[in-house]
Amino acid sequence: MRSCFKIMLMLSLALGLVGCNLPAPSPAITPLAVRGSPTPVMPLDTPATEQPTPAPTASVPADWQTYMDQQYGFTFRYPKEGQIFSQENGYARINGLPFAPGTNLVEKYLEVNVAENANPCSSPLTQGYAPGYIQSQQVTINGLAWVIEGGEDAGAGQIHTWTAYSTVKGNACVSLSFILHSTNPGMYSTPPPLFDEAAESAVFADIVFTFVWLNP
Repeated sequence: MRSCFKIMLMLSLALGLVGCNLPAPSPAITPLAVRGSPTPVMPLDTPATEQPTPAPTASVPADWQTYMDQQYGFTFRYPKEGQIFSQENGYARINGLPFAPGTNLVEKYLEVNVAENANPCSSPLTQGYAPGYIQSQQVTINGLAWVIEGGEDAGAGQIHTWTAYSTVKGNACVSLSFILHSTNPGMYSTPPPLFDEAAESAVFADIVFTFVWLNP
């Protein structure tokens, strides 16, 4: 009995010494939560608005002439070949805009119209067309918002292809309507080449780019 007691005592001492040499348990590591980027919340009362499409800027020749309307307070420039054919209250026509010769294009000119309290602001050339026939596009040219419209009239062998730019300030709706007057090639025994509409229309945006309000 005494021998067993000695053996048990020696085992207890040995286990105690081993326990003292064991390393301390590492503390438990709790993983940190990963915080994502906050999702912006749009206010419900903010309506989505369609922004006008910006148009390219233009380089205007120094010798262009200046048109000015003191009554409605705006001005723009146009090619030196242009001649003011008619000008009255809220209307002007500028003939002689240059174009490439030798095609079925016989004339290129500009009509300036000002309408008060027009809603919507649109070129008078759009009148008389069936609803939905005239397509419009919003653009921004030189910081001003414009509506572009276009159409074509034909009769007696004459074709008038037009592009109109309209902008509004206060109660004044200003429209710059550019007209390409051409003839039907079928009228000729030897038809002339067709004019390049894209090339002849390029100057339109250049003229509109020079438009400014005198009292912005």
